[in-house]
Parts: sequence; structure tokens; C-alpha cells
Amino acid sequence: MLGIILLAAGGLFLVDQLDALLIPDWLFSWPMWFIAWGAYMGAKHDFKKPSWIFMILIGVIFLINENVYDADRITWPIALIILGAWIAIRPAKQTDRDFWEKNEKAKQHFDFEQPTTEA
Repeated sequence: MLGIILLAAGGLFLVDQLDALLIPDWLFSWPMWFIAWGAYMGAKHDFKKPSWIFMILIGVIFLINENVYDADRITWPIALIILGAWIAIRPAKQTDRDFWEKNEKAKQHFDFEQPTTEA
């Protein structure tokens, strides 16, 4: 798969250098490498691991910042909002729940018992 990607990238670079086709300059910018690498990472792991999302998101943010005038005023706050929303709404892993139930050292530091009221 990587060989096919390298062949395609080399062919695109050659076409760009020969000015054979009208290819936009942003297609060969460094943020596109983040987007391409994120797509490769996602395809390699069947888009099950979330790391590909971060690579593509970072590439898109930098691509917008380079090509849209004064876009950096809003792209980074929007990226932080998206990251915060993703962290807030993602489901908790079962291992996180099991940690608090099985770890005795953690239980010593936190009192999970209901407070008793004495009358």
C-alpha cells in the first residue's frame, strides 16, 4: 500500500514540476502531508484508532490558515472546542471503571462510602 502511495505522490510531483496540468499550489503544501499521513494511518488501521482524526484535523487547520486571510483568529479556538467536545462525549472505557473498583490504593485515597448521618 505504501508503495502505491509513493508512486502516486511521485507522479503528482512530476506532473507539478512539468506544469502539464493546472494543479493548485495548496495540493503540494506541507499541511497536505499531515492530511495524507492521517488518511494513510486511518486506512492502515481500518479507521478504528482515533489518531488519524488528529493528523487530518491538524493538516486542515494549517491548510486553512495558509490559504484563508486572517483565518487563524478562529481556527484554533474552533479546534479546541472540537477537541473538548470529543473528550467530553466519548464513552468511558470499561478499564477506567474497573480501575476504581479493583485498585485498593485508589480506594484508600478516596472514600466512596455513602456518608452516614448519626441522629
